[in-house]
Amino acid sequence: MDRTRRTLLATLGTGATVGLAGCTDVLGGGGGGDGGGNTYLQPAEWEVDPSALPFPTHGDRLPAATLPAPLRDAESLTLPDDFTGRDTLLTFVYTHCMTMCPRLTAILEGVQDHVIDEGFPDEVAFVETTFDPSRDDAERLRQWAEDHHVAMDAGNWYFLRPETTARAKDVVQDTYGVSFTKTTPQDMDAYMFAHTGLVLLANRDGYVERAYKLQSSGEPQVRWQDVREDLTTLREREA
Repeated sequence: MDRTRRTLLATLGTGATVGLAGCTDVLGGGGGGDGGGNTYLQPAEWEVDPSALPFPTHGDRLPAATLPAPLRDAESLTLPDDFTGRDTLLTFVYTHCMTMCPRLTAILEGVQDHVIDEGFPDEVAFVETTFDPSRDDAERLRQWAEDHHVAMDAGNWYFLRPETTARAKDVVQDTYGVSFTKTTPQDMDAYMFAHTGLVLLANRDGYVERAYKLQSSGEPQVRWQDVREDLTTLREREA
C-alpha cells in the first residue's frame, strides 16, 4: 500500500476521506485488499478501494512502531515484532472519551473474556494505544482497565503510550492512519477529540486479516461476537 497516499488521506481527516465521523458514531467492520498469500481469511468488501484507505487493511503487515508500555516491566514494545506468534487485536483510544472509546474497549474486552474462558489467553494479544499521552499516564490507564473490566492479570492486555503528542501524531495518525483532532477550544483541560474508530485483527505473522472501521449512524454495528467469530475462523485456519 502507498504510505504517502495514506498519510495524505489521514491528514485530511476522517470526514474527508471515507465518510468517517467523530466520537459519537458506531463501529462497522470489514477488510479489503489482496493478502498476497500472507492471510488466512478471505477479504471482506469495502465501498471504496481499500488501497485508498488511510489505515492498514487485509494483507498489509502492521506498521512498525516502538512505544512505551507503562503498565509492563519492559520499557517499550515494538509492533508487530513483539507480538509475533500471537493473533493480535489492536485499537486506539483516549480515556476521557465517553462514547466511541468505551465501545472500542468493550469489543476487545469481550473477545478477551472469550479467549480466557476457552483456555488460550497466551495465544491472543490485546493492544490499546492512547493518542492522548498528556493525560493518559499509567495511573489513568490502570483505572481505565478497571472501569472497563479488562483482565490485566491474564497477561495478554497491553497499553501503549507515545512519549509526546507529536509522537502520537506520528504513530497513530501518520503511520496507522487513525486521525484525531482536538475539539475547540483546544486549550481547555476538558478537551475532547474527533477521531477515527478502528479495530485491527492481525494474524500470528503480523498481517492484517480484518479492519473494523467507524460507520455512519444507522449502519450495522460491529459486535465483539463478530470479531470473536473472525478470530475463531482465523485460528482454525492457522492450526
